[in-house]
Amino acid sequence: MIRQDQNLFRPRKKKGLRNAAVVLSLLLAGGAGIPHLLAKRLPGPRQAQADAILVLTGDENRIPEGYRAWKEGKARELYILGAGGGARIERILPGRPALSPAELRRLHVEGWSENTLENAFSAKSVVAEGQFRKLILVTSDYHMPRAHLALRTVLPAAVSIEVIPVQSEWKGRGAFFRTLRHFFVEGWKYWGYRIFLLWE
Repeated sequence: MIRQDQNLFRPRKKKGLRNAAVVLSLLLAGGAGIPHLLAKRLPGPRQAQADAILVLTGDENRIPEGYRAWKEGKARELYILGAGGGARIERILPGRPALSPAELRRLHVEGWSENTLENAFSAKSVVAEGQFRKLILVTSDYHMPRAHLALRTVLPAAVSIEVIPVQSEWKGRGAFFRTLRHFFVEGWKYWGYRIFLLWE
């Protein structure tokens, strides 16, 4: 009889564990999703020209998107942050366009920053040197919440930040799950940054 009673409780125990796993998964997904929902409310470029476009390197489509926005006249200067040591603007722009001396003076490459927080401090130096008041931030859509948080924390409150999120590619072999993983990981990195930057 004791063995039979014990067997009766086992399915309930397994069901409870499954329910707990489902609840935990929903909490994790929700926590990762909130930063991306908040980032949807960030302002995009307005008609008035910005002082500078800041492109955070990483995914290959970020630089072409920032360069396109600059060519369209959305900002006076273009800064590419975290391009690596020795990078030259002529070699990293899409199509390696022929640039006039006047254009080259408005294009800048920074190679020392290696992560999002260092990008933010590099941006702080750029803003101070140029006395900029209005910026456009260009980075991947999944990276935007954390990147914007870092810049907003480090830069003076008087500096406005508009955004151009570079859309992720969801098609192609393995792209959907790879991109979903990026969004999940970046969502939780955002919360880690929020805690860390409280002490900055």
